[in-house]
Amino acid sequence: MATNQLNSTYMKVLYILFSCFPFLIFSQVGINTANPTHTLDVNGSLRVRGITQAASNAAARDSIMAFDSDGVVKYVSATSIASLADAGSVKVVTNATLSGNGSTASPLGIAQQGATTNQVLTWNGTAWVPANQAGASNWLLTGNSNVTSANFLGTINDVPMSIRSNNTSMLEFGRRQTLGLYESTSSLIPYNQPDASVTYVRGTSGVSALQFEAGGASFYKPVIFTDASGNFLMRGSSAGTDFFELGSAGTSDNGQMVFTIGDDGNEPMIFRKYNYTPAAYVEMMRLQGTGLNSNVRVGINMAGTTANSTFQVNGSVSQSVATITASTTLDENFFTVIANNASAITITLPAASSCAGRMYIVKKNTSSGTTNISSFINSLGTTVNSITTGVYQLQSDGTNWHQIN
Repeated sequence: MATNQLNSTYMKVLYILFSCFPFLIFSQVGINTANPTHTLDVNGSLRVRGITQAASNAAARDSIMAFDSDGVVKYVSATSIASLADAGSVKVVTNATLSGNGSTASPLGIAQQGATTNQVLTWNGTAWVPANQAGASNWLLTGNSNVTSANFLGTINDVPMSIRSNNTSMLEFGRRQTLGLYESTSSLIPYNQPDASVTYVRGTSGVSALQFEAGGASFYKPVIFTDASGNFLMRGSSAGTDFFELGSAGTSDNGQMVFTIGDDGNEPMIFRKYNYTPAAYVEMMRLQGTGLNSNVRVGINMAGTTANSTFQVNGSVSQSVATITASTTLDENFFTVIANNASAITITLPAASSCAGRMYIVKKNTSSGTTNISSFINSLGTTVNSITTGVYQLQSDGTNWHQIN
């Protein structure tokens, strides 16, 4: 009987407890609060462990947890959040490094930081600071459009500026000494000027050249160049198919100064002057040959015409005149010699073999005083070695002196 009563009492208790579960499940639970207002009301911090990631991007987008002003947890969608911002941007709060708030009216950007036009911000290890951008002063392979009168291409210290091709220096600029061209022991200008500004044309194998464009020249393009013997020449185009050349030639201490005109052999070499008022060129001397023959004619004051003889002067000719009263040896400095001697003298002619074609005019002015002279063949074919009063025109044939008047 006692056992049955105990079982009955136990069942009643269980019934009462199970009857209370629905009430407990649907009631509000408070943690650290005696008056919960929601199913779970936490008065304090909250930590969730082992939370499960949303199954898809779409679900994650619309599962953003937010809190209202009373701390109630709610979810909102990404679309709802974006709709609160101005169209086309999302606002952000920035510090001094950035400017703007991300709105259309105030786009997000980098703050000025004290920078001026054409400056950039660089990191100095502590902060972003303004600096001149390297590209603003670079010379570009495609050319520069922002060049000012203060810009230049070159160096600001005492080192050569070099322009290269195929890794070979072609053109260098600098002081003579900086370029290694200064000669301290030379007495010649400009080699002994260490601070002279020099443009140095370089080359390979000890030779160099500076060529100029000349579209009207079929060949013989104008060029200034050196050769392996150290000669320096300038060749220029002329009249499309001809050329002129001037410069040095020779080897082993046998130098020459050469003037050349070509290429048919008929081209003249003309020396002329220029008058600026009235503006006009005046020809002074013309040297001209014909083809490949060795005959060359020289004319002075020919007004553009070719000389009719090997040497033609359109004007007067002056030659030296010397009056002697003592013995005299003639050389290339004499032409007309007047013997004014009152006593015996001797006129010595150079060896005929040393000056073929040379002429002298000797005039004996006085009847007194014997005038001896190197032997010559007179106009009668007789060899004589003295002269009397009169005029004697003598010329060497390379063997003897002859009287030709």
